[in-house]
Amino acid sequence: MTADAETEKELRETLGGLLRRRCDIETVAALADGPESWDRDLWRELVAMGVPGLTVPEENGGEGAGFSLAVAAQEELGRRLAPVPMVSVVAARTALVAAGTDEAARLLGRVGSEGMTATLAVGRTTDGWTPAEGVLAVEGSAGWTLDGTVPVIADAPCAAVFLVAAETGVGPALFAVEPQDRCVMTPVDALDPTRPLGAVGLTACPARLVAGPDAFDDVLRSAERAALVLLAADAVGVAAEAMDLAVEYARTRQQFGRAIGSFQAVSHRCANMLVAVESARALVAAAAGALDELGPDTDTAVSLAAAEALETAVVVVQGCLQVHGGMGFTWEHPAHRYLRRAKAAEALVALPDRLRERAATGMLPAA
Repeated sequence: MTADAETEKELRETLGGLLRRRCDIETVAALADGPESWDRDLWRELVAMGVPGLTVPEENGGEGAGFSLAVAAQEELGRRLAPVPMVSVVAARTALVAAGTDEAARLLGRVGSEGMTATLAVGRTTDGWTPAEGVLAVEGSAGWTLDGTVPVIADAPCAAVFLVAAETGVGPALFAVEPQDRCVMTPVDALDPTRPLGAVGLTACPARLVAGPDAFDDVLRSAERAALVLLAADAVGVAAEAMDLAVEYARTRQQFGRAIGSFQAVSHRCANMLVAVESARALVAAAAGALDELGPDTDTAVSLAAAEALETAVVVVQGCLQVHGGMGFTWEHPAHRYLRRAKAAEALVALPDRLRERAATGMLPAA
């Protein structure tokens, strides 16, 4: 379903107001540079608003609003560098909906009613997500157990449940495990502290089957598409805020008796930022619509939107740094936090050039 303009406007205004009160740059900086890895209080407020469940059908306990509205919400979160695991939770919930099993339904109920956080523990390559290498699932009389290590998991320090992509011997499958003595999470240094990373070690860890080998590929692809679209929307928010910072500074900073924005080199760069941001936003909106109405071009739309938005965020934030000059390179200025969010996002699922290659390969059979 496609969100109408009035509903989207109301969501942006309501969520934007909350984030301005609860998630200003000073708050984000204090949390990012402190011992906490995410903002639990903000997450509870977002859960109360129903934001994590926007993409989940009503029959599965969600809001049933679709990705078209979810990307608008994620853009606002990106603008404020919100330190919450929204992308990971939406991807996990999408995987559970796609799995359609009793265990998936049970977990969806907990995620929806309790605001429980979840993330995918998968293998990561430059081309995208894969089963976690070296993680083996064994079925015994008491059920499934997992052994192995997943070295990098996005939002692992925030997760109450891990959806682990493990090998069963007859093909990969998706399992649910919860942190415990036999499932140990270790924080990993992250370029972007607003999106923490962790490694998980599994030792004969009890697990529950969420999706078997027959459904695994479709489930993982659904989760990856959701993550890509939400990351792309987040990147648009990062780019839009960096552009606003650059334009405001160019308007007010005086040099040689005039605002630096009056110089062509600066004004043209700001204009190019606007074109890039609007282009990326349009592609993300198209990709979200394609996810809401699945078709043969959905994967292509998602890959192209993510590639464009992720690159745009990096380029625009770099432009913001240049417009600010030396001030933009100081620790006190927020520009470096936006750059770190943008650069880290490029590696969370698949690199932009690989996404474009994937889109081109997908279109070849139709050519």
